[in-house]
Amino acid sequence: MAATARRQSLMISTGRSASLRNEMSAGAAIKADNAMGGEAHHGHCLCGAVTVDVTGPLAAISACHCDLCTRWSGSVQMGIEVPRARVSYKGPIRTYASSSFAERAWCETCGTAVWFADTEGENAELLELAPGLFDGFGGAKLARVVYADRAPSNFALAGELERVSKADYGARALHVEDKR
Repeated sequence: MAATARRQSLMISTGRSASLRNEMSAGAAIKADNAMGGEAHHGHCLCGAVTVDVTGPLAAISACHCDLCTRWSGSVQMGIEVPRARVSYKGPIRTYASSSFAERAWCETCGTAVWFADTEGENAELLELAPGLFDGFGGAKLARVVYADRAPSNFALAGELERVSKADYGARALHVEDKR
């Protein structure tokens, strides 16, 4: 119950205090990585009010056709999985608890999607950043389609991609039961 109350309190905030903590820890990581010649990516929302900096590579994009993701994005939802420790962000970010174990974040000013993230479980240390935040998707490539069997019949993502069915994904990850 206390964890739920804490999560609800965090979800209705602007994320400012969490953002400041994140900026301080990840900002130090960016400086250290850049000093060693590491890869860095800078992204922003449509209006520029939210900025996102990532150290290290942006390697793989996942696409998801589950009900929650398609309702959130209006189509297939895409995300680049990055450890939270490699990400810093600032600006007016709002979050919403879209399920009992996950949140979605967006720019409060323009509405641009910023991330999807599990708030508990083994993936809680990851953010799935919206690829469109970064020019050229930061060089990341589409690698996986989740709920591939739920994609509209006339919607195909081409290439040699890992295709994970609803049943396979549900067997190995937290998920919300679809209603259809």
